[in-house]
Amino acid sequence: MIYNKYNCIRKFLLALILCLVALPVSRFISPRAIVDGSTLFLVWLPLNVTLAIIFLFGRHGIIPLIISFAVLNEYTFHLPHTEAAVLLFCELFPVFAVCTIVRWRLGARWRHCMPNSDIAVRVAWIGFVAPCGIKASMYIAATWFNYPIKISNFFGSGTIIFSIIDIQSLICAALIFTMIVYYLLRMIINPRFARKFWYRNRQPFLSAKKRLFMLGWLGALVAAVTILCAPFKSDYIAGYLVPIIFILFTMGISWLSYSFITLSWSVSAFMLLAYNNNFLQGVNSDYSLAFVMSVLISFTICMLYMMQVFRRSEWLKRRWKLQAMSDPLTGLPNLRALEKQMEQQPNGVVCCLHMKNMEFLSKHFGLMMCVHVKRSVARKLQPLLQGGERFFQLPGGELLLWLNGPETEARLQHMTDFLNSRRILWNNVGLEIEFGASWGVLHMCGEALHQMLGQLSWLAEKASAGHQVLALTNSLQAVAGQTTNRVLQLNKVKRALDENGIQLYGQPVVDAQGKGYQEILTRLISNGEIMMPDQFISVITQFNLGTRFDMLVVERLLQWMQQHPHTSKYARFSVNLMPLTLMQKAFASQFLALFEHYAIAPQTVIIEITEEQAFSNSEVSILNILQLRQAGFKIAIDDFGTGYANFERLKRLQADIIKIDGCFVRDILQDQQDVMIVKAICELAKANSFTVVAEYVENEAQRELLLEAGVDYLQGYLFGKPQPLTDGE
Repeated sequence: MIYNKYNCIRKFLLALILCLVALPVSRFISPRAIVDGSTLFLVWLPLNVTLAIIFLFGRHGIIPLIISFAVLNEYTFHLPHTEAAVLLFCELFPVFAVCTIVRWRLGARWRHCMPNSDIAVRVAWIGFVAPCGIKASMYIAATWFNYPIKISNFFGSGTIIFSIIDIQSLICAALIFTMIVYYLLRMIINPRFARKFWYRNRQPFLSAKKRLFMLGWLGALVAAVTILCAPFKSDYIAGYLVPIIFILFTMGISWLSYSFITLSWSVSAFMLLAYNNNFLQGVNSDYSLAFVMSVLISFTICMLYMMQVFRRSEWLKRRWKLQAMSDPLTGLPNLRALEKQMEQQPNGVVCCLHMKNMEFLSKHFGLMMCVHVKRSVARKLQPLLQGGERFFQLPGGELLLWLNGPETEARLQHMTDFLNSRRILWNNVGLEIEFGASWGVLHMCGEALHQMLGQLSWLAEKASAGHQVLALTNSLQAVAGQTTNRVLQLNKVKRALDENGIQLYGQPVVDAQGKGYQEILTRLISNGEIMMPDQFISVITQFNLGTRFDMLVVERLLQWMQQHPHTSKYARFSVNLMPLTLMQKAFASQFLALFEHYAIAPQTVIIEITEEQAFSNSEVSILNILQLRQAGFKIAIDDFGTGYANFERLKRLQADIIKIDGCFVRDILQDQQDVMIVKAICELAKANSFTVVAEYVENEAQRELLLEAGVDYLQGYLFGKPQPLTDGE
């Protein structure tokens, strides 16, 4: 409370001192002219002092202004108390009223961001309404009070042209000279502002691009103003140099700062009006003077709006450039920004941070989950970064990190361990994401840069499996070979799918009597070369070709079944679906349409899906499985017991068949624990009316033990290896 009181007193005294000094000085130096035999202000600078004090001190400047104007009027005019009070009212009340309206229009911070913010409101109210309000109040006061002859013309007793020029002088003052008075008073109050103002406005002179223009522009302006203000007269000077001054300021708008332009124009206009022998050369009538004043007012308004438009365009340009250099969702810099960074720092260390399972999780939880994870990673690691180090956005489950400091590998390993030790939450669900990283020194741009980023990406993906950090410099040849082979494999797979190079194989799945169906296994044929599943499955998964692959396999199977009809209503084949296939909204309808097209009964084909799909929380996957079951398909859960499955989930499983994974079958003769697991699964499956299939059965002893444990169907090399589908099943 005491501090606030002291602060108010300090502001009051400071404003009072400034007013008592600035008002007489401003009135004394205000340019004048003789109109109708009377002295007339071309610019009434006390109005600028009034506005500047209000801009600087706000409401704390009102009383100092009243006191200072009262003292100045008393010293200058010696009016009776009533006339003095009315004159004081006419000088200040319109300004106070206009400032109140502007504050109401613009808000409490109306005195900030001047003069470049809300230019229309400021020009209209402060530049026109306030001056017109002053003159209107003086004209009204003249109807009741008589003022001395030396100031009566200001109260409307003069000619019309005198009144017009009088109003123009106030408008000129408000529009042209307010900011220079504001800057000068603010520099007096706060010398630090003077230094900041100087450093900000000297930048164009220090810039190599702008220095020559700045020196030429300033030299031309000083020369033109000096000649126009010279004591000798010439009929040609004003006609040629005044337009040049207007041209110079128009050119300077795109090169100079807002404050420098307004200051330069204020100084130039003051010099032209104060020393007006050449500037007003040929102005032989009051009407010509009114026209010249109108030109100054019009050019000032045009210049203010041109500066506003230019600043707006520059702001938009910077904003568009920033948007072009950043990802709109994550807000992180993109590859274009990385290329820009490399131009500034050619030899930089780039790290690729890979997030394993990100692509699957983004399919499951949606795109915004991926965005949330990347934002979280950048936020968590930001305290570990040094100056100039930052993240860059990459598509998919990767981020780039630009590092400057030493011990890159150790720092990156610490970051990776930090991320792997914490879980990122999405809608209160912990995400299972594993992090790995790779790094390398970049010396290249263009196509070579993107190739190297691809190598870093491959290396980071390998590193994520073991939470490692791998250096590209130590394995460049191997990585280059691996990435090249990956691209070749992708081309082979695409060619096989484009040419429908799909070869179907069948492996028997039989019961105790040797009857059953066949599981469809697939080989791809590309340029006559047979590709095994271990060669193409990972490529299909990585590059999201799973749905296309599954639909081609199913269609090839249906074509075969149509060519080889069977009267049995029981299942003849089972077919596997890739993990992401069931996540496609239109999959079930497309799948059923194929069976309808080839006239194949759904009961003849079993659909095998993974535990990941069966226990997924994806509404699309659940809906697709429900539609397929309602259509008559049996659903089998492949590799049961190794991933998402547990006994609680088995109770609510929407399926018909479970296939026990081979890891429980291979050593079942030696491992009693495997026997117990298989028996437990079979007992719970029977309770829920599930059919049980055991994989990887390779000898008779395994067969007997599994049948005894309650397994319904068996599959493995004991009953036959996968064989191509031929004319006979």
